[in-house]
Amino acid sequence: MVEAAVVSYLERGRLVMQSVLRDVSEQRKARAALAEREKRFRDVLEASGEYVWETDAGWRYPFLSERVEAVLGYMRHEMIGRTPREFMPLGDAKAMAEWFAQRAAHGEGFREQVHRSLTKSGRVIWQSVTGVPVFDAAGRLSGYRGTGADITARKQAEERIEYLATRDALTGLPNRALLADRANQAILAAARSRGSLALLSLDLDRFNLVNDSLGHAAGDALLRAVAERLGGTLRRDDTLARLGGDEFVLLWNGLKNSQDAAALAQRTLGILARPFTIEGRSLSITASIGISVYPGDGRDFGELLKNADAATNHAKETGRNSFRFFSPALNARAVARLGMENDLRHALARGELLLHWQPVLRAGSSRAAPGGRKDDARVVVGAEVLVRWQHPQDGLLMPDSFIAVAEDCGLIRPLGQWTLERALSQIGAWRRGAMSRSRPPLWFALNVSAHELAQGDAYVAQLREALAANGVPGSCIELEVTERVLMSHLAENVATLRKIGGLGVRVAIDDFGTGYSSLAYLRQLPVDKLKIDRSFLRELDAHPHDATIVQTIAAMAQALGLRVAAEGVESEAQLARLLAFGCDEWQGHHFSASLDAAAFEQLIVRRGAESGAQSAAG
Repeated sequence: MVEAAVVSYLERGRLVMQSVLRDVSEQRKARAALAEREKRFRDVLEASGEYVWETDAGWRYPFLSERVEAVLGYMRHEMIGRTPREFMPLGDAKAMAEWFAQRAAHGEGFREQVHRSLTKSGRVIWQSVTGVPVFDAAGRLSGYRGTGADITARKQAEERIEYLATRDALTGLPNRALLADRANQAILAAARSRGSLALLSLDLDRFNLVNDSLGHAAGDALLRAVAERLGGTLRRDDTLARLGGDEFVLLWNGLKNSQDAAALAQRTLGILARPFTIEGRSLSITASIGISVYPGDGRDFGELLKNADAATNHAKETGRNSFRFFSPALNARAVARLGMENDLRHALARGELLLHWQPVLRAGSSRAAPGGRKDDARVVVGAEVLVRWQHPQDGLLMPDSFIAVAEDCGLIRPLGQWTLERALSQIGAWRRGAMSRSRPPLWFALNVSAHELAQGDAYVAQLREALAANGVPGSCIELEVTERVLMSHLAENVATLRKIGGLGVRVAIDDFGTGYSSLAYLRQLPVDKLKIDRSFLRELDAHPHDATIVQTIAAMAQALGLRVAAEGVESEAQLARLLAFGCDEWQGHHFSASLDAAAFEQLIVRRGAESGAQSAAG
């Protein structure tokens, strides 16, 4: 394409005309390309829901794109010449102005800075803004330009998930996770000031009678009333939590002496002594309270809660409607534990330990195919590896009887190493033989203790060697770490779990709901699955609040893209509820107790043959 320019003039009385021809093809192409890029940029911004903004050196808007009108409700001409802080709540405007000034002082950009804004109608929204500095020819800061977006829906979803993770669904009180977080902070403060605090564990006496006689709706109403009455007596720095069922815990800061704790417990019993009006009925209840005091009765939340619970049980055993302090006398079983410790030291050498395998079943297909067969939720996809002790005098002992002893006496690491090596040896043999054609391929879950995880790289190396020695791929193994163990040394444990994930091994949080992980941490943890603690399933049908807890955990796991599993399933009714809640996997006596290796192998081979026969018949 050619562009012509003609110039005419008189020279010696004659008209002279000159023309200049210039090829402008490339220029036209460049303009067209620029226009196309601008259009593409506008289309992308429109699709993303973001708007473009510019400010001058005084943070006034000289330009805003049309999209801002949909976000804030103002017309653009109403915002031009004004500053961002004029569209923020008063409490936020000053802080944001200072924050922006710090960025400008150093000529720094910012990315996804989140703040609140006020729309023209007065509604508060959340925005995320990203900006880069703009400099003039002399290198002076002349303003900023960037993009902004309304993220209110995302913030509301995050706040909802955070609430579900930290609050009891029935009463709105803090749950175990939030109580633990506050208790840990209080313990740190008390340690620095050499102060004291008390944990009061409160159980309502004969609460089941209310459920049995008046129904669960009345029981739930009573729990809410108790929460409201006790919550109204708290000081600002104290915390009342509900841990499930009829168990409440009160964290009392700034304790001067044990007499203060006793007075608080007595006052609490008096507060509960006044009758409650529930569904038009007058109900009188009592409570049993156990007290543990920091630092004498424990130096962390777990220990304080355990000892307060022990004292509560003692109060129940000695008449109810009373309180008891924790005392070393409550640990009368110490002598028996010492004998077990001595026996356990010889158990490995004597070959008294053995492994059992509890089948884990898939639950997802029943949701995906409502018209599927009854066996859809009974497809074995793996097994949890469980240690048993064939004690020469006491018979077959479950892990609950000796794992704590092993941890206390330093035997947990050799026990864990034995379990890992023996399990992977058996799994390798199965993969080469009886289960080589299992469909779907089976995976196996092993429990990891705090002591093993604390080994860090040494444990990762031990796991890697055991996998290689037995020809077992990492994808066949899942490690279960309890919530409490995981959170005990979070940074170190996360680093170790990431390395374990590098071997292809999956990680599950076991006993979820009984520890104190916060949602902020949970979203960052290298885990694949949450495993709901069996305690929430024991009375799933009888207590609606336990069902709410399970449903909340399942919803939270799905929101975070994690699988969710349940253990301790004992009935068809429980299974049906779990499937409805969206659980992906389940295990329990409703299908099978844990089995020795031979019985588990027979189960898998038999079910494989049955599946093949059904396929052939079809």
